[in-house]
Amino acid sequence: MSDTSTKQDPGPETGQPDGIDGESLEEAIANLTPEQAEIFMRALSLTMRKRRLMLMGNLFALLIMVIGMIFAFISYGSREPGSFSGWVFLVPFGGAGFCMWLFGKLAKRAGVQTHESLVMPSKNNAPTPSSTP
Repeated sequence: MSDTSTKQDPGPETGQPDGIDGESLEEAIANLTPEQAEIFMRALSLTMRKRRLMLMGNLFALLIMVIGMIFAFISYGSREPGSFSGWVFLVPFGGAGFCMWLFGKLAKRAGVQTHESLVMPSKNNAPTPSSTP
């Protein structure tokens, strides 16, 4: 008697992420043609570059927030009594926001480069030279 039940997708209770598992991914990559495998690997490396940029942006924003808040507390603590310097607590947020905006732009540019580098012109749609003099 053979078990023909469908394979259950592992859910959050098993601790494994949803999607394709490693074994079937290896099989799928092994079945690709060399050109398809090259395109897949290029897309994977460019996507990882984009994610690395986004992660670096978040880490730099966190660093700016921590250092900025330390300086804000120092500045607020050393102010003269009666003077308003609450604005110093807005500067770290502005710096972190600018950092995340800048790295988001860079990651978006990397994403556009990913898309453009993967789009290959079709051989059938290539212009043919005219034979008329």
